[in-house]
Amino acid sequence: MATAHPPKKKPRLLVRLGTFIVSHSVSVSVLCCLAGLLTLLLLPVLAKNTYVSENALMPDPVGESHVFGERCSRGGGIG
Repeated sequence: MATAHPPKKKPRLLVRLGTFIVSHSVSVSVLCCLAGLLTLLLLPVLAKNTYVSENALMPDPVGESHVFGERCSRGGGIG
């Protein structure tokens, strides 16, 4: 008489997804690169109402000219 084998458990979804990504790593890499390039090309179109302040573009570090930098360097508290 044949013995009944218990049904095989399917791996969890995360394990199956990881196995799929590893086995198709070249395709996934190309797809991610294309998605990144498409995002870079669409960014100016999607962000027309975005304002960048000129102060945000200045190279001066905050600690050198900010008032709190002087207080902290003397050992005093912020308040």
